[in-house]
Amino acid sequence: MRTRNERNCQVRMSSALWNLIGDIGRELGLADARGRHSAVIREMLAATAAEWIHSPYVCRSAQHTIYVTKDGDVFYRHVQSLILNSMREKLPAFIEMKPEKREYYHRRYREGGKALRDEHAWFLDCWLLNYFAAWNGHRDGDDLNAFQQSPLSSQVDTFGTVYKSADLPVRSVVGRYLTRETVVGLRDYVQWKEPNASHFDYVAIPVDIPTQNLEICVVIDQDLFSKIDIASSGMSNLALEFRNRESARFDSKEVALYPETRLYEQHGRSDDEGADEMLLKVRRLWQRVKYIMADQPTEGESFVRAERSYIQRSLQLPSRFLFYWLRWPLPHLGIEACVRWEKPYHPSRMRTQEE
Repeated sequence: MRTRNERNCQVRMSSALWNLIGDIGRELGLADARGRHSAVIREMLAATAAEWIHSPYVCRSAQHTIYVTKDGDVFYRHVQSLILNSMREKLPAFIEMKPEKREYYHRRYREGGKALRDEHAWFLDCWLLNYFAAWNGHRDGDDLNAFQQSPLSSQVDTFGTVYKSADLPVRSVVGRYLTRETVVGLRDYVQWKEPNASHFDYVAIPVDIPTQNLEICVVIDQDLFSKIDIASSGMSNLALEFRNRESARFDSKEVALYPETRLYEQHGRSDDEGADEMLLKVRRLWQRVKYIMADQPTEGESFVRAERSYIQRSLQLPSRFLFYWLRWPLPHLGIEACVRWEKPYHPSRMRTQEE
């Protein structure tokens, strides 16, 4: 009896995706018009399947909540449900500042000279708080009661400047679910409006491991834009853009608009549909920060770098806000999903005429 080395199958897809695959085949130099699509599909499916099977772990769901305060501080909570493809003694966790923040520091340093402190101290003080933790099993980020149990491990990074990281001991076997949580706060993290600079600021969510069910919620206190001389109804909504992992921006959102991988997005302001759910996300973020500050589960390390009273004031619920809500069942690996907004004027500076 002979063993079949190949299987014939039919794959249904949209005309747009079929044409795209054909274009890729031509760019790759596949001359056979009849077999071009099959060759590209085989290669891409093989690469994607290998990533899902052989990656040390994959993400079954990822919930990101970002709150931008009226003073330009940013608070961020990230909860991932992971399944292990290999045994893990430790689970890494990592978050980094966007490159524009480092450029901002060096530009300010050149302008102000010795008025600014050294780079290490300046960046350390940008971090209001940071916290990394891991739990056994799947936990829904919206169910805060599930996070009041003691984690497998938790850490605080007191040395990182432009990024924070941790190696969380988990000692877990193949096939086990783990939940990884990251909570950070950053002082003065928004980019302020300046002459001869881009008009938009953004937060970036990288997709660095195979991921399903990506959710991103961004809420911005509308008082952040109080120095902009424009009616609130005339302010542009938050918008989605994509970048690669080198921070180069895609020309459009078409990369995510094919029916097979379509995303769902909603944006608006505090009196629009969906606003109550967004405000609830911010409330949960504040409750989680408050619980960690009170519980101090890490051993000998301080969760917060700033005054706790400052964090409490910063995390007050906004009365007026803008929001963006993204749900993407199967995001592309190696992409950054970015939510952008118009840069505000700094509260302590006089408005200048833009060129």
